[in-house]
Amino acid sequence: MAVLKPMLKLALLPLLLLLILAQWVGIFLTTFSTVLTNLLAGLFFFVALASWIMKLADGGEVLKMLITAFVVFVLPYIAIAVIAKISFFAEELRDFLQS
Repeated sequence: MAVLKPMLKLALLPLLLLLILAQWVGIFLTTFSTVLTNLLAGLFFFVALASWIMKLADGGEVLKMLITAFVVFVLPYIAIAVIAKISFFAEELRDFLQS
């Protein structure tokens, strides 16, 4: 066991580096895309409401636009949850490698 643990730690080191890189890239992309997707979701929302108020679209089309706006709005927050799980896994792996 004394020989296997250092070998396992050495084998898992590239995985830790990859997780840390994925975490930082994910944070950058999510932060950048959150602004864009929020603007896009707001545009979808207001176009849907304006179309409904001006009777340019029926209820089904407006509902589809509102659902699309919600999905576009939620995507970055799903990505943030995934990044949090990657961060947790990287922290656990870092603790194992330091032990």
